[in-house]
Amino acid sequence: MKKTTFIIFSLLTMLSGYAQNNSATTTTITAAGTFVISTVDGDPSTLFCAANGAITNGNPHGEWYKYIPSQDYTVTVTSNISANNPLIDTRFHVYTRDCSNLVCFAGDNDSGANYSSSDTFNVVVGTTYFIVWDNRWFSSGFTFQLIEDTYTPPPPAPISYSDQNISTINSSYNPLCIIKKVAQIIKND
Repeated sequence: MKKTTFIIFSLLTMLSGYAQNNSATTTTITAAGTFVISTVDGDPSTLFCAANGAITNGNPHGEWYKYIPSQDYTVTVTSNISANNPLIDTRFHVYTRDCSNLVCFAGDNDSGANYSSSDTFNVVVGTTYFIVWDNRWFSSGFTFQLIEDTYTPPPPAPISYSDQNISTINSSYNPLCIIKKVAQIIKND
C-alpha cells in the first residue's frame, strides 16, 4: 500500500510540474523538486527580460509558470542541473504584475554552463512572478529547478558625491582662498 501511494503521489507531483502554455492558465509552482518542459510550444511572450531580444528562429513559443513565494526569499531559477545532461541552450524571463500588464523583473540567457540559464534574485511574499522559458535557441525539452534560499538583502547603494558651488559674501571666507593661503604658509616654512 505504501509503495502504491508513493507511486501515485510521485506521478501527481510530476504532472503538476508541467508548464502551461500561457499566463492565464498556468499553474502555481513551488520550490519542491524539478519541473519538466517536454517541448517549448506555448504562447510566446513579447517582452524580453533576458539578453538577445526577439525570437528569430521560426515561430516564437514559450512555457509559462507562476510562482508566489510564501515569504521573502532569495530565489534561483536554473536549467544548469544534472537532469539536463548534456546541458542545452535555454533562456527565461521573469515578470511581475498580471497577464495584461507584465513588467520585467529578472531573466537569464547563458549564465550557466554550456549556455544553460541561471539567475538569482530576491522575491517578496505574496507577489506573483511569471517564469517564462522561450525557444530563442531551441524548442527541445529540458528540466529546470526553482530554489528558495534565505533572503539576502541587497548591498546598500554606494555613496555618491556631486559638485556644489558655494557662494560667499566676503572673498576672505572663500574656502579656496583659505586653502591657497594655508598652502603658501606651509611652503614658506
